[in-house]
Amino acid sequence: MFILTLIMTTIGIGTSQNPDAELAAKQAAVQAKTQLRQDRIDLAVIFYTVDYHPKKTLPVIQAVLNSNRLIGSCTTGLILTDQILPSGIAVLAIRSDEWELNTASSEPATLQDPYLAGTTLAQTITEKFGPRSRNTMLFFADGHMINERMMLKGMQEILGNVFPIIGAGSCDDFHFRTTPQIYENKILESSATGLMFGGRSRVAIGGRHGWHPLGKPRIITAAYGNIIQSIDNKPAAHLYKEYFGQDFKNFAEKRWSKLALIYPLGILLPESNKYLIRNIIDILDDGSIVCQGEVPARHEAHIMIGNKDSCLEAASTAAEEARSGLLGQPPKLLMIFESMARIKLLGRNAFQEAQSIKKIFPGIPLFGMYTNGEIFPFQSTENIFQSYLQNENIVILAVS
Repeated sequence: MFILTLIMTTIGIGTSQNPDAELAAKQAAVQAKTQLRQDRIDLAVIFYTVDYHPKKTLPVIQAVLNSNRLIGSCTTGLILTDQILPSGIAVLAIRSDEWELNTASSEPATLQDPYLAGTTLAQTITEKFGPRSRNTMLFFADGHMINERMMLKGMQEILGNVFPIIGAGSCDDFHFRTTPQIYENKILESSATGLMFGGRSRVAIGGRHGWHPLGKPRIITAAYGNIIQSIDNKPAAHLYKEYFGQDFKNFAEKRWSKLALIYPLGILLPESNKYLIRNIIDILDDGSIVCQGEVPARHEAHIMIGNKDSCLEAASTAAEEARSGLLGQPPKLLMIFESMARIKLLGRNAFQEAQSIKKIFPGIPLFGMYTNGEIFPFQSTENIFQSYLQNENIVILAVS
């Protein structure tokens, strides 16, 4: 007598833009559960914009899914298979006999040592796996965290420098106020939540920005945290004053200006020969530059330039990189984490990025969010390098 056991993974995605937040949550959760066609839900991921606060939506989603295995983040917009939504709520429901999925939280991350927050998060989630195989960690962190690098370093202390870690900074449509995360039945602020993939899952990552260096290399001669004090022994802002001339005032006067998004700073990492991208978020009276993320001193720096075409090309390249990492296996899920700066730059062209990804992964559902900072590992055909905090990137996580 033979007993046939089906080993399978099923995915359900639901979304809604109903102006009534509770009704929207119910519609999105019902749609996800209907697509899943399963009573058992191993994990649900929730992305939502500021109009759909989890105080109203989380109890509804829990009731519909009949599960507390929930994790989620606030975002500037939703990236879905057939649309980009600047407002709404989306639910991803997963049931899998193949994937091992475990979650943890570190709360509140910004009110303690960020390094300790990282080690705690990684240690907790690793202990849940026990001896079972694990292959990638995904975490959502408060987008207002001051020192993401130390939190990442804490995770790497537990998981190793080359263990693939993907991170997304939660955001709130450029309001820069509160960016709560969801963990089980809790709504967390100043926190981080994590999800680790393991078991028989195979995960591949692709990440690109599409920006290119301008002019000759310069050296960051003094930097502290996320502030660059001098470049080539001159006030750091001199680099941009020299390039923009009389237009420098337009560049510097407004945070997240379109001009600043087009011309971020690129910092060369010799070990991978790739550039860290840093948004310029302020210029101080002494000429220091304030960046979105920590900046290493004594590294080569360039003004970078990008446009809509280079952004779209980067999305296709990231998708190709992820497909290559799966070694011929078709993915069951694509998760996308993309800088909120890119949607501001691309505008109505943002959906073209999703279309370019769909051409490379036809028929695979997309589920993603816009972020305030992206963490992912650089890769080459020979090596996976350690993860870094980046700005203005698109990151694709393909899971088979």
